[in-house]
Formats: sequence, C-alpha cells, structure tokens
Amino acid sequence: MIDTLSRPDEEWREHPVHARIHDVAVAIQCGGESRRMKGDKALLPFLDVTLLEWVRDLVLPIFAHVFVVARDAETFGHFGLPVVTDALPGRGAAVGVYTAITASPAERVLCLACDMPFVTPAVLRALASGSQGHEVFVPKHGPYMQPLCAVYARSAGPAYRRFIDQGGFRVDEMYKSLETGFLDMDDGRFGDPDDVFMNVNTPDELERARERALAELVSQPAGGPEDSVMPTASRVLDFMERTPVPTVSFVGKKKSGKTTVLAGVIGELARRGRRVAVFKHDVHGFDVDIPGTDSYRLREAGAVVAGISSPEMYVLVHKPDAEPGLEELIARVGVPVDVVITEGFKREAAPKIEVSRRERSATRICDQDELVGMATDQPFADLSVPQLALDDFSGLADLVEERIINAWPSSYPVEQTL
Repeated sequence: MIDTLSRPDEEWREHPVHARIHDVAVAIQCGGESRRMKGDKALLPFLDVTLLEWVRDLVLPIFAHVFVVARDAETFGHFGLPVVTDALPGRGAAVGVYTAITASPAERVLCLACDMPFVTPAVLRALASGSQGHEVFVPKHGPYMQPLCAVYARSAGPAYRRFIDQGGFRVDEMYKSLETGFLDMDDGRFGDPDDVFMNVNTPDELERARERALAELVSQPAGGPEDSVMPTASRVLDFMERTPVPTVSFVGKKKSGKTTVLAGVIGELARRGRRVAVFKHDVHGFDVDIPGTDSYRLREAGAVVAGISSPEMYVLVHKPDAEPGLEELIARVGVPVDVVITEGFKREAAPKIEVSRRERSATRICDQDELVGMATDQPFADLSVPQLALDDFSGLADLVEERIINAWPSSYPVEQTL
C-alpha cells in the first residue's frame, strides 16, 4: 500500500525541469538486506548526498513519476518522493518488483536498485522506449541480465503474485514465462556494461564507487556534464544567437531513414503539446501544385507568387530569384511555434542531429562540434554526444526539448509571431 504519511503531495511529484517520460514510472528499490554494509545502503553517504539521493537526482529529470519501494516508509519519507511499502509479507527482489508493478501510476514501471549509481540516462531512455509491447524489458550483456534495472508491465503482476505465493524469489526466473525483450548491451552503444551496472554491496565497493564518481566529476567541463554535448562550432553558436526560434536540423546520408525518424519525433513532440514548424530541403526541385488545376495555370502564366486557400489550409508558392536560406525561411513562418525542425539543410549552421544507419554507411557526415546527438543503429566511439536508437522517438524528443528548446538563447521568446 502507499504510505500517505510519507507522500509530500496528494499527486505524484512532478519535477519541473525538462519534459520527461510519462508512460513509464520509476520505482527505486530500497528493500535489500544490506548485511555486508552493516546498515541500510540507501542511506550511506555518497559524495555530498546519500546513495538514494544520487539515484533520485539521476532519474527525476528524465521521468515524470518516481517513487520509492521499501519495507519502512518512515525511514524514507523525507526524500521528497512517494514511498510504497512492500505489498506482500516476506522479503526478496520479487516482492519489490511486484510491489512496484501494483503501485505504479503508469502501465509500465522501471525498477531500479538504489545501489546502481552509474546507470546512464541513455540506458534509462532506451529501456523506456524499447519496453512497449513487452511484459519485461531487461538489459542483457552476454549471459547476464539486470533484473533491477528493467521495465515491468502491469500485465506481469498476476504472474509474479503466483510466483511469490509459490515460494519464488529470483526475479529473472519468471522471464521465460513472460513476454520478455532484451536491451542489447554488447554492441558498445551504451559503453561498458560492467561500468554502467556497477553496484555497491560491500564497503570496499562503496569506496571504489565514491572514488570513481569523484574522478568523473573532476574530469567534467566547468559547466557540468550536460554542457559537454552542446555544439561548439562558432557558426552554430552565431546561428543560435541570430535566430529567434529554436531550430534543429535532422541530417544524414540519402536513404538513411531521416523522414521516418523525423515523423516519429514530430509526432511525439505534438503529443506533448509542442507546436512544430518543419522544412524539408530538396536539391532536385519540387512542385506542390498539380498540373492542370486553375492555381497551377495561373502560376504558370507568370505570377511571381501564387496561392490557394481553403478553410483547412493555405499555400503560397514563390518563384524566388535565388533559393532562400534557412534563416529567411524561418522568418516567414508567420505563426507562434516552439521549434523549427528541418530535414536536410546540412550546409546551414543550425545545430544538428545526424541520422545514421549501419546498412547505409559506417561513416557520418557531421563534425561533433555541430551535433547535439545521433539517431543511429551503430556506435561511434569518438563521439561524446548522446547516441539514441533510430526508433527512440521519445528519447529524441527529449533531446530536442532539452538541447534545443530549453537551451536556446534566453533573450528570445520561444513563442512569437514572426
């Protein structure tokens, strides 16, 4: 049951940073025995916070719904998160997972152990986006899986209840009986799995984890880890200062799947209430009017600008002396939008997300200093920008919101009539 005394509000806590994932909740698991630690590991100091706070601060910017699963609600009531006590008597990871499934406000819940401080946002987003259609979606590297960094659907709840009632303990013993999918951790896209899933079970492991966390903080740029993935090319920075509306270009080699990726991202942004303007660049020319129609005949008669209007939409067709640049096109949008997204325009100075597909090419077309991220099915070890799956539309939409909409120069209003 949910311990109402430990909840800070009547509603699930919303963290007011960036747009986050709403259809997958996170349950931070704090029910371990911690025998070798001689104390509750979730409460142990980890740099200037506790382990629980470290993991909490990792997931809150990414997920809208975060709660704690623990045996004792009062112990964790002051961390600013809802606390859910074990739904069944007895102990073990399976009870914690079952409790998370039954308490989750979303159809799917990511169960994350409180002693995994180095799980990356890229892995968490990939788990959330890849879990659709599965009762379990779990990271797998070689023969090993990570049941306490995995997503469980509400439909798996009854099976886990029967499993626990029959004396079951190990979470992964149920995977063969459920619709289970796997996040491949062996392709290098997310880094070394041993580093990502390093957990803390002993005092020696805790000390090594503290040293690693401190070393990583010291090695980050002065602005913090998030700033290191922003474009640094001077022409991109100048473009961002000149252009009044957040803009990002999806670029890539021909037949790399740019349109499919773009349609998925625009659909996700629209579902979040974002107003999107989109431009597609076509070096071969195009015609939006149909030969033989009245509007086509009038334009062909010599009009420099021709238009057609209906209650649903209108179109203006220009015959320019020279192709307009991207900044000129943006200036002609004419209605308030949150972001301009383009397909193509790789020679323009807008910040870029490159789409790269292994079967098309093993190389990329953009320099890192103009990129905010990659949508790809192959890892690029030399890049420090986020690399997301081609079908991770939610993660890519997060990237657009965090790196483009929310990071655009603050002197410009996002919504304005141009």
